[in-house]
Amino acid sequence: MIRIDFEGIDAFSELGRMVDSFDVDLSDEETVIHAQVGRTEQGVTGVICLVEGSKYDCEVKTLRDSSQDDEGDNADKTLGRRALLLALHRMLARRTGRTLPYGILFGVRPGKLAHQRFKQNKSALAPEITGELVAKYAIRQDRADLLVEVAQHERFVVPDLYDLSSEVSLYVGIPFCPTHCSYCTFPAYSMRDKARYAVDFMEALLREVRAVGESLQTAHIGVTTVYVGGGTPTSLSASELERLLAALRDDLPGHGAWREFSVEAGRADTITSDRVKVMKEAGVNRVSVNPQTFRDATLKKVGRGHSASIIDKRFALFREAGFQNINMDLIMGLPGESLDDARYSLARTLALSPDSVTVHTLSYKRGAEVKKSLEVSEEPEASTVEAMLDLAEKELRDDGYHPYYLYRQKDILAGRENIGYARPGKEGLYNIAIIEEAQTIVALGGGGASKWVNPETGQIARSANAREPSAYVAHLDHIIADKRERIEALANKIRLK
Repeated sequence: MIRIDFEGIDAFSELGRMVDSFDVDLSDEETVIHAQVGRTEQGVTGVICLVEGSKYDCEVKTLRDSSQDDEGDNADKTLGRRALLLALHRMLARRTGRTLPYGILFGVRPGKLAHQRFKQNKSALAPEITGELVAKYAIRQDRADLLVEVAQHERFVVPDLYDLSSEVSLYVGIPFCPTHCSYCTFPAYSMRDKARYAVDFMEALLREVRAVGESLQTAHIGVTTVYVGGGTPTSLSASELERLLAALRDDLPGHGAWREFSVEAGRADTITSDRVKVMKEAGVNRVSVNPQTFRDATLKKVGRGHSASIIDKRFALFREAGFQNINMDLIMGLPGESLDDARYSLARTLALSPDSVTVHTLSYKRGAEVKKSLEVSEEPEASTVEAMLDLAEKELRDDGYHPYYLYRQKDILAGRENIGYARPGKEGLYNIAIIEEAQTIVALGGGGASKWVNPETGQIARSANAREPSAYVAHLDHIIADKRERIEALANKIRLK
């Protein structure tokens, strides 16, 4: 076990500690890594040394100041941190024979680096930006190419992406599910809980929709997209869903001008003809039907509570109703699955010809049941997960889909990413807006987390509704008052801009 301990290193403390400590499994013997950073005539230099008994193994990385780095007031701190990470990455790569797909990047949104360069120079060439990503962050060439490709496509699909901050998008959280999937950490209370909470929760949610709609209209702020997620929105009965969608359509400003109105009908066992009819009549123009896998044994293992055989039939209900934009989600790296399982799920998905497919890589989210119960033998090897994802990319590209948004998560298998693929013109616009943090997302309902983007500076403030339905109902007056105040402040910033 290698113990990496940055605590007490004066030179590094002066620039700000990156972390206190973390562990890396490399060998059975105790090895200590020392880290130091400081400024030299050549630039900011980071030094990483492995100490094993009397043996030393050191890496040095120096980063020179550059106006292109745009490091701001904390240039030494930022450059020092990056120098240390690059040295550490190179050392560990030499010892393990592996590199990380995204190099030294930890963040959820690596594509923002490509967008930053496009904002600075809208005529910048892709090879120039990918070269910078590889050199500055040790990102693997194929991943750097992908980041730039996705950024370019996002700009094509949403030409005003960098100017969306004068409008908002709405997220509506429905915190109920038929069963709780073992990999999920979103608010998802059981149908038994729903029976107890539904009446009060729905009344509270409709009040919040009405209040936010009034505030947006008073502030003259437009709505770009509306996304109903959860949980599982289609765990609501048809009549409950009808009331909610009617309120969104009638109480939020500009219904006819929304670029997208999405409902995540993620669980096939909640999709019925009456719910589909309600969504169609309400003007919903994008839905998600999410198999995650077509293997029954895996569905049972992760707690999905239905068989794969019903997915095709429930998907067909949307097609028969005239829906022209249907997304499907798959998860690669589910417990016990092989490359052949991934190939089978891909084939079953492509046979339905959805308009977009989002390929997720399993991540062990803190608090998720799968993290507590997973047997070591059930976790796929990193090489297997890489092969699954590469297969998905090839199959989808060959079938006319292209990557249009991308994000990562902590503890994601093989260090990879989640990618949305779509046929031309079928991209999920809400996904692009939220992943690139291009505008404020006002989140309503149970567990909804709002992101308030300052249109002048791009800085982001966050606020969240209570997750538990009865707590959401009890705190509704405070929730509404807070949103009204924030919407008014946002309107003032938009006017100043």
